Amino acid sequence: MKIAIALEENSYNSLTDRRFGRAAYFILINPETNDYEIIENEAKDETSGAGLKAVKALVNLGVNEIIAGEIGPKAAVLINEFEIPVYKMGELTKVSEILKNYKENKLEKYDLSPKPQGLRMA
Repeated sequence: MKIAIALEENSYNSLTDRRFGRAAYFILINPETNDYEIIENEAKDETSGAGLKAVKALVNLGVNEIIAGEIGPKAAVLINEFEIPVYKMGELTKVSEILKNYKENKLEKYDLSPKPQGLRMA
């Protein structure tokens, strides 16, 4: 099991980033062992399609679930196609808080069913 969470900085103690596709980093964490690695989001500076490229990179790294603040509509379509569950981080800003709430099944799941283009899912 591998979960991706967007981060502002390259640190476990970094604040989370609500912007999925434009986040500077992702932490990939195994919720069972708490083992993790932090990767740079190489798509963050793309002029368009940052979320799509981020999703593809995370899938290639074996991510099974995503916890996010905001998911853009294009990224949502691709996530839905890959059938990756996405949970809302809500107002949580620390990885440790998010992980605790995840393990206690307190995070709300995003509804990524197809919606009209141009709507943000927050």
